[in-house]
Order: sequence, then structure tokens, then C-alpha cells
Amino acid sequence: MAIGALVAVAIARRQRAGSWLDPLRVRSGRIAVSVQVLSLLAAGTMFRTLDGPLAGLALACVPAVALLVRDRAGRLSTAAALGSSLAAIIGLTVATETDGVGSVTWAGVAIAVVFVAIEVIGLRTTELAVEEGLNPTTLVSSSMIAGSVILLPLGLIFGTLQQPWTIWGALGAAFAVALFGTIGRVLRTAALPAAGVMAVAASTQINALVTAVGGVLLLDDHVTVVGLVATLVAAVLGATAVVAGARWRLARRPELGRALDS
Repeated sequence: MAIGALVAVAIARRQRAGSWLDPLRVRSGRIAVSVQVLSLLAAGTMFRTLDGPLAGLALACVPAVALLVRDRAGRLSTAAALGSSLAAIIGLTVATETDGVGSVTWAGVAIAVVFVAIEVIGLRTTELAVEEGLNPTTLVSSSMIAGSVILLPLGLIFGTLQQPWTIWGALGAAFAVALFGTIGRVLRTAALPAAGVMAVAASTQINALVTAVGGVLLLDDHVTVVGLVATLVAAVLGATAVVAGARWRLARRPELGRALDS
């Protein structure tokens, strides 16, 4: 996250977007940054304590839960977002193989539910902050700097100092995730007003497809035909939700696309 914060600040400087402190000077920015930091903490907790399929199920449910925000994006976008969630859940259920639903504990379900709730609230508060005129890149850099201030000492104390040999293997992965993850977060934040919370949440399924393909090609992960097809369908529907949602919303309120200008 600290490396990602540096990447976000570099992007903001290139865009001349302003300081990472700008969002903290207005109420909507402070709320958005606070919830985003909670979301980052919740994601870290979830992926560290839950099995991959259960964590993936939580991510897959975000577009469906985002419907509760009532952020309208048209019938096609809504159907595509719901379809992306359904397809991803089917694929993840197949991926659990023999463990199945029996491996899910009540504590795991509670952690997943809390993450989904925070993630949806974070998307909504960030969308409102961007609509009020805050720069998407400064919002991302502010949340990642605040998050790294909290997490970096904890990571050093409870992780690296106890297992110092892990740092070298982690640095390469951290740089890759920080670089591409931060760019993706900036683009996602800028797209929120134009596409809507539900559609942007559905775009996460595209990340899942790329991650799955990368795991198969680079790490020789096991994959089933049903799981791969479900992941592909979820990604296509996620992309459809974004495009259809943006077309529907911008046709009615062209000013929502201002955040994309940078």
C-alpha cells in the first residue's frame, strides 16, 4: 500500500491534480477517505483469514448488494451486473470442489458480509465526493497514504520482523500489485459518477478473470472448464455493465463524465 501511495502521488503530480491533502479539507472527502481506508483494512483482513473461494464469493456479491444504493444505470447494466455476480458465484462454488459449503464458518460469513457492506459504502461515498468536484487521483492517494500509515507499522511488527526472509519475495509482488492496482483504483474512482456504483463494482469480475488466467499460466493452478467459463462470462458481463451503465447515465447527465477528463 505504501508503494501504491507513491504511485498515486506520482500520477497526481503528472496530472497536476493537486495535493493528497485536498480531500481531507472537505467533509465529503474526509468521509470517502475514511471509508476507503476501512475497506482496505477489511479486504486485508478478509483475504488473510478466509479461504480464497469464500473471499471471492464476497467480491462476487458486491455488484448485487450495490443495487441497494439505488444508483440507477439502466436495465441492461443492472441485468449485466446481476449476471456477473451470479456467474462468478457459480464459478467459485465449483472451485471449492470437495470442501463445498461445509467449509464455510459463521465467522467467515460475518467477515465477508462486513467487507461487502464497507466496500459498497466506500464506492458510494467516493462517488459522491467525485461528483462534488474532488479529483479521483487525490482521493486514491489520500486513502492509500492514510492506509499505509496504519498498516505499514503493523506489517513490520507482526510480519516482516518475525519472518524477515519473506520480504524479498513479497517486494516483487507488492510492486506489481501497487502499480497496476493503483492505476486500476484511479480509473475506477474516476468512472464512478459516469457508470454508477453497481456497474463499477461489476468490473471487479474482469480482475478475477485476469487473476485466474495468470494463476493458470504462471503458477499452474488447477482449473475446471465450468469454473473458467463462469469466470469468463462474469468478466464479459462486468464489462457490459460498465459500458451500458455509462452510456445510460451520460445520455441523461453528461456532466457526470467530467471526472474522466483527466
